[in-house]
Amino acid sequence: MNEQTLFRAAHRRLTLLCAGITAAILCLFSCLYLILAERTLLDSQWNAFRQDMVNLTSSLGQQAVITHVYLNSLEQNNEYQIYLWDQDVPFRFNQVPHHNLSLQVQELLLSYLPREDAHSRQEMADSHKSRTLPTGEICSLLSSGENWAMLHLKADQGRDYQVYLARLTIGQPSGHQLLTAAGNPGITLLVASSRQGLNRQFWGQRLRFLLIDLAGILLLTLFAYFFTGRMLRPLLESHRRQTRFIADASHELRTPLAVIRACMHARPPAYEQTIDQECAHMGRLIEDLLTLSRLETAQGQGDLLPSRQDVDLDTLLLNVYEQMELLAARKKIHLKLHLPQDSLPHVKGDPHKLQQLLVILLQNALSYTQEGGRVTLEAELSRRSKTGNDAGIKKNVSTVYIRVMDNGPGISEADKPHIFERFYRAQRSRTDRSHFGLGLCIAQEIAQAHGASLTVTDTQGGGATFGFTLRPPS
Repeated sequence: MNEQTLFRAAHRRLTLLCAGITAAILCLFSCLYLILAERTLLDSQWNAFRQDMVNLTSSLGQQAVITHVYLNSLEQNNEYQIYLWDQDVPFRFNQVPHHNLSLQVQELLLSYLPREDAHSRQEMADSHKSRTLPTGEICSLLSSGENWAMLHLKADQGRDYQVYLARLTIGQPSGHQLLTAAGNPGITLLVASSRQGLNRQFWGQRLRFLLIDLAGILLLTLFAYFFTGRMLRPLLESHRRQTRFIADASHELRTPLAVIRACMHARPPAYEQTIDQECAHMGRLIEDLLTLSRLETAQGQGDLLPSRQDVDLDTLLLNVYEQMELLAARKKIHLKLHLPQDSLPHVKGDPHKLQQLLVILLQNALSYTQEGGRVTLEAELSRRSKTGNDAGIKKNVSTVYIRVMDNGPGISEADKPHIFERFYRAQRSRTDRSHFGLGLCIAQEIAQAHGASLTVTDTQGGGATFGFTLRPPS
């Protein structure tokens, strides 16, 4: 299985995982909100219906005569079904066409009307809390008082009703009060209000939430796809670099080993020098690999510079210049050091690693500079004023820019983005076995450990310039 297949499989699984978890959370909270919203809406509907019934019973109690016209106007204005019994005798109004509660259902509902004595009322409430007719209608008692009751009726074809029952008298000064006398049952009122509108509102709200959740899940899936893709891209690049690193390291180690093996088989004295050179070659390669490994380990532990101390840049640059001057003289290359007139400030860092960085840059410049060429090690000091946070006080901020310039063949634009990669060598240096393509990578790691970044530009007149900026502590 190649790296692209692994990447696609990991990308797909991470996308499904992220999208699945977020979609589950979204659906859970949507369901909880729907449950709370529907419960609140239902309670509000019941309370409004009960208040309407209190007003209706009060209005009926003040009527001297109840006419069909009056009852019909109440039903049309409020979408009710009103049933009345006088002395347990049903009104003719109960037979209007739109009244669709059967006699069995009416009798069932009337059985919930509270009786006169409290003991009988309690027994009735306990025994008739919920009842089911043979035809399938289910009636549930929600609340009741001395002469009233509120019920929930589930009729056939999925119809739901809110039902109110009460006893009242008509045409008396206190007619709005409910009767309790056994000998005067008065008027029995049954009002059924369909919950179809409320149910439609519930289903409409559920449909809207479903569409919102589906749109949210789609957007979350797209976001997870792009987010996980960007998250996995560095891992894929790291895997590619590791694969290339293993291949290049194997190639670099295989060559000196083959030479040593051939020399060992031949065993002439003249080959001893070749064996020594190849061992030194392999030793330098292994040392570079160990250096990179130590830098990466320190970076992973967040301790890039365990021995951070004050570094005198003037002394450091002079030491590096003296160290490389002899090598430059052997190659007949002019090595120059340019320092500013003012002393360079001290910086915090590791002097050995900074010296290694400068040596790598100078070795690289000397390797690609022809005989009679020139290489320059230069430090430039710049100061600027910066306003601080305390009462607008201005402070002088110093920076030191260090560069190594040569007048060699330079670096092509195609090679510049890759020269800091491991084992990368420009086409013109691939035949030079003294270079492994690790020096600039190590130099970049050291520069970044000191809060700098190694850059490369073209030298005026030809050649390459490598530089980095160090900032002394404020």
